[in-house]
Amino acid sequence: MNSSDHYEALVSLFDKQLEFAQNLQRKIIPSPGSFVSDDYHFFSYLRPFRKVGGDFYDFHFLENGKISLLIADATGHGIDAAMITSMIKLSYSYTMKDPSINQSPSLILKQIESDICQQMDNTFFTAIALVLDPEAGVLYYANAGHPDAVLLRFNHQVELLKPNLPMLGLQQFMSTMHYFDMRISFTSGDKLLLFTDGLVDAKNPQEEEFTIERVVSVIKENADSPINLIGNHIIDACIEFKEDLAPSDDICVLGIEVDD
Repeated sequence: MNSSDHYEALVSLFDKQLEFAQNLQRKIIPSPGSFVSDDYHFFSYLRPFRKVGGDFYDFHFLENGKISLLIADATGHGIDAAMITSMIKLSYSYTMKDPSINQSPSLILKQIESDICQQMDNTFFTAIALVLDPEAGVLYYANAGHPDAVLLRFNHQVELLKPNLPMLGLQQFMSTMHYFDMRISFTSGDKLLLFTDGLVDAKNPQEEEFTIERVVSVIKENADSPINLIGNHIIDACIEFKEDLAPSDDICVLGIEVDD
């Protein structure tokens, strides 16, 4: 086999591996239409930087009417990052079967972190886990080094759900780490937007970042719109901001609105 044939064989092998990873990632990411609730409206957008990426989200409906939601961002891009998201998916799915854990966002993140670090050293990722409780009109959350989520109140006031935990993967260096949940009201007319850093860190040709301030501005400008339109306005604003600059990171945006 000459060098040209060897190169073509390697390219073909890589393409097959990439196609396999792409098909796998498509299967582990839920379709927006699979989120059906009498209490909430849901929006999702996920665009990998390459054919596969490290951005991930998932949700589970719990037996007591509560809903668990997870958004995560693994470091890196491509097949390596996609492999980590597959592991996050498996760990999250198994964690949802444990009633002693699945009611607590911080314990969910702790378990996922533990599972992955047992298999792969020096694996780091950010994440936000939520547990929505429509009957009580509250949500519980834990933010592990992830960009602030934006909560738009029914009266157009904005609150930021800032990190209360460090990036996941640091547990091995912080054995005394205390995991705890944050609790806030989440009632009729409230809207929540979550996103990965590929959105806020997106740059235009002048090397300026899109920033969370611009995200908040778009949300405020469209405060009376339903969550799906707000989500689309955010994506459109980011694309317009970047002009013709090629993407440099995965982007995931999720939105949840309490049904009136």
